[in-house]
Amino acid sequence: MHRAGELSQAFEVWEHLGNSVVLATFTLQHHAGESLRDLLVAQRAGWQALRSKRPYEADLLNLGVAMFPVTSEAGTRMVKGVIRAFECTHGDEHGWHPHYHVFFLVEGVISEDAAREAVAPMWDRWVAGLSKHGATAIASVNGESAGLDVKVIGPGQAKSYGKYPFKLALEAVGGVFKNGRSQDRKGREVGHRHRTPAEIVEHIGVAQVEGKLGDEQAQTDLRVWREWCETATDLGLRQAPFPMRPWFAEKARELGIEGPLTDGEPGEDKTDEEIAAAGVLGNRTGATMSSRDWSSTVAYEFDSLRRAGRHGGWTAVVAWFDQRGIGLDLTGAGEEQFELERVERERHRCMSP
Repeated sequence: MHRAGELSQAFEVWEHLGNSVVLATFTLQHHAGESLRDLLVAQRAGWQALRSKRPYEADLLNLGVAMFPVTSEAGTRMVKGVIRAFECTHGDEHGWHPHYHVFFLVEGVISEDAAREAVAPMWDRWVAGLSKHGATAIASVNGESAGLDVKVIGPGQAKSYGKYPFKLALEAVGGVFKNGRSQDRKGREVGHRHRTPAEIVEHIGVAQVEGKLGDEQAQTDLRVWREWCETATDLGLRQAPFPMRPWFAEKARELGIEGPLTDGEPGEDKTDEEIAAAGVLGNRTGATMSSRDWSSTVAYEFDSLRRAGRHGGWTAVVAWFDQRGIGLDLTGAGEEQFELERVERERHRCMSP
């Protein structure tokens, strides 16, 4: 969520400066049974061919892509205003579907027709690179976008498109526990689902809660999940590198555009681990529970637990566990918060007429 917010803020800054963001999606054809590894190797070959030095630089010049200074211990270098985001889904019918969303930060205003014309030569090199690994791609079918889609992000769309590179995780947060394992996030039934790896692992979680890890559907999901984990680790997948982040943070401060880029100190660039740690409530652990209680009850009723916390604070969270007879071991921080809320309730009672 933090990284998605950073990108949304950057797009807002870029638009405020009178510039454009062009989004191009590059896809390859895929079939059920093809290994994720083979598809990713072909995808990387396509990207390498697309970025063939002289033609690529000419394409970026025609598109009007900006250059940004990036400073490191080695000094300052100029980087192209290109953010390549990796995404991958798995379809019941057609298997793995890896693709790239590429954001081009273009100086000035550009029309969609001009953007498509500038990106077209990149597509030709993409297809040529795929072919070296036996892969193919089709730009459009009956006039509709298929393997290639190009659009210019319009005014006010920065927030929604900032989330685009992070759908891999953001599109499945709790919904599966409501709808069960037979549907994906859009309500498509088994046999027609298109799921992110996050959705698949949630389906596995539901199967565990229901005691159905041994059924055919859960075993298939486990095989798909293991393939994803092993391949993603072996190939070192990265979701959306954003090297020009400090430049946009500085501009956001100058323009007074608020967001996660400007939350820290000037020049501060937090790691993913630091962001994750800061996302924990108060950076403190309030309580612990057994993994068995989590998988058998809490995960399945997580929405009601969140509602309890929003409306009644830490006291309501503890009561939620008590009502269900679930053991909750409060830490020192948890006990301190519980006592603070008790004192605050007493104070309000004393002040009431």
